[in-house]
Amino acid sequence: MTVNSLFFLVFLAGIYLFYYVVFPVKYRWLVLLAASVIFYIQACAASPVYVFLSAMCIWIAGMLMETQEKIKKKIILAAAVVFNLGLLLVLKYSGFFTAPLGISYYTLIAVGYVADVYKGKVQAQKNPARLLLFLMYFPQMTQGPVNRYQPMAAQLYEGHRMGYHNLSYGCQRILWGFFKKLVIADNLHPAMQSLFDGYETLGGVSCALACIYMTVWMYADFSGYMDIVAGTSELFGIHIAENFKRPFFSKSLAEYWRRWHITLCAWFRDYMFYPLAISSAAVRFGKFGRKHFGVRIGKLFPSLFALLFVWTCTGLWHEPNWRYVLWGAANGFFIMGAMVMQPYFDAWKKAFRIPVKSRGWQIFCMVRTFLLVCLLKVFPGPKDTAAMAGVIRKIFTDIRLPGGWDEVLPGIGKGDAMCLGFAVLIVFAVDVIQEKQPVRDLLAQKYTLVRWICYLGVLAMILLFGQFNVSMTGGFAYAQF
Repeated sequence: MTVNSLFFLVFLAGIYLFYYVVFPVKYRWLVLLAASVIFYIQACAASPVYVFLSAMCIWIAGMLMETQEKIKKKIILAAAVVFNLGLLLVLKYSGFFTAPLGISYYTLIAVGYVADVYKGKVQAQKNPARLLLFLMYFPQMTQGPVNRYQPMAAQLYEGHRMGYHNLSYGCQRILWGFFKKLVIADNLHPAMQSLFDGYETLGGVSCALACIYMTVWMYADFSGYMDIVAGTSELFGIHIAENFKRPFFSKSLAEYWRRWHITLCAWFRDYMFYPLAISSAAVRFGKFGRKHFGVRIGKLFPSLFALLFVWTCTGLWHEPNWRYVLWGAANGFFIMGAMVMQPYFDAWKKAFRIPVKSRGWQIFCMVRTFLLVCLLKVFPGPKDTAAMAGVIRKIFTDIRLPGGWDEVLPGIGKGDAMCLGFAVLIVFAVDVIQEKQPVRDLLAQKYTLVRWICYLGVLAMILLFGQFNVSMTGGFAYAQF
């Protein structure tokens, strides 16, 4: 069962009724726990035992750390982290097992929980069933977000009352997520894949288009998923962490990663980057940098050391192969390069009297960042390392224009391409408005007729142009991670 399946919508309706009608407020968290267990068993062919093991591990570790001195707490923390990351490494990367659903996500959530208990940021949860709900809450299971315990705990356990606001806003966001997924992502994916698969006969422009399509596809697919699960959670009065903040309006690659997959990037920042940047190894590296490269560059060395490690881990987290390692290294290279070169960039802009606050310069920076993000898709896009090298070679050496429509949008007719382009423009327009004010709040101020015209228009495009199969069980891009 996936969150864009017809079965899931029926399942969700049943859970909604049970939550609000059958169970009293005090015990409504048990409905969410039961729903999460059922969802996991239905959606995952691999044994659910592993997520229970992770939950028991962090429950025991949290309870023990509450009563131990600092040295013993460190040992308990290390044991819990090693156990959870060990499960991840064995199940996902060994090749001998089928990786359980969402293990890359719930492992990070588990590690974050025990780290927060160790630091004293949260109190250990004494009820193992409640902790299991936090770990395997069904809207976050497939591909995040990587939620933190503190903002989620009270929402999950306190129980909520039925309200029109949550129902309306939740349904709106679910509908918007289906629009992104079915109308844009699922229509664009076959064309993108065809270009990557047939790169040997194509010119560099077509290969570059494949990278652009992949960027748009991943945004529509992943943010569409997040809209569906955020809306699902909102039906129960629970607000999960936002994972996107209009990333294509970023003016630098570093800003892009503060707007894309926000919870994952925040996890790596808080639990890996900061501890590494102040570690003894980073301090020694900084001293080496100041001695050999000067004070300014030397001060950056601890951050550069941490960034290099974090981006390597980020690539491996996605998938253990060279394409993703190179993708992570390339992201780190550009971000580190910008840090080192920033004073020179500022001097050049001042020398050429560039109006950095002007709208024209801001748009230039956004377009530049978008194209860089697209270019970096040349690493994970092709099917293997050999194809990746071939696509890179084509982009930079074979500057041929597409020879026909099949080298622009293969498998998509010109009429359907116009509908696809119109859908992309709608998403772009909504994101532009969202940068200034919440679209749903703005929509709520309109007349009922205007609101329903918008809802029915989106629904009509989903029904007319959405890509369905018999059971509506199409997967999501990030579910594989």
